Amino acid sequence: MSTAATFALKSSLRKGMLKTLKGMSDGDVQRQSESVLRILKEQEFFNKARSVGCYLSMKHGELRTDGIVDHLLQRGKSLYTPYIPPHQSKPNFRSSLDAPKGSSKLPSVSEVQATEPEMKMLKLYNPADLAACPLDKWGILDPGLERRDVEGTLRDDSMEVDEPLDLILIPGVAFDEECNRLGRGKAYYDRFLLSYTSKKPSPLLVALALSPQILPSGERVPTTELDFRLDGVISPEGIVWRARARSGN
Repeated sequence: MSTAATFALKSSLRKGMLKTLKGMSDGDVQRQSESVLRILKEQEFFNKARSVGCYLSMKHGELRTDGIVDHLLQRGKSLYTPYIPPHQSKPNFRSSLDAPKGSSKLPSVSEVQATEPEMKMLKLYNPADLAACPLDKWGILDPGLERRDVEGTLRDDSMEVDEPLDLILIPGVAFDEECNRLGRGKAYYDRFLLSYTSKKPSPLLVALALSPQILPSGERVPTTELDFRLDGVISPEGIVWRARARSGN
């Protein structure tokens, strides 16, 4: 299958799943999020991890991580959360008139993704630091580049500290039983993990999912060779491990 065809399938699946997630009640999302937290607390890999990456969740449409974040901070774990720098001047490829000079066609999805800023994983220090974080325009807590509990102090960057990440808890739009992931199309995690693992050991990669995000058995998330593979996916129904990851845990 061509790359263009794969991206078209991704787009179609993403659109349908986001519509499904939008239709979930806040109560259902909260109940499922609490179930996943209970499952996580029972896992040896989670309890033994000293340094953890975890996203700060949106208000709607994805598994909530506030309970997970509180749990990690209260236990003194090193917690790193995604930070995406503000967009600088970025090409806006909306028509063939906007295509790169000398080209008569629109750029590929991968070319557009390459214009996105690079995601970092920055340290969130303690409950006071978390409590002082404002909400961004998507309703997500925004720690920013500097600590909120200590004035004028930059956050540690996971790429620059000695302690490697043991575990990253990853969001997504859809997942399958082979631990393939469909993201939101910006390739932030793909590019971060490619860079991180070129310099540091690969952490355990575990996605957090609401029940509808797991595709029925036999259905697959469309992928390309640039997409990373998860080690496992946790939903309210339990954990699905990729075969190699299961044998290594």
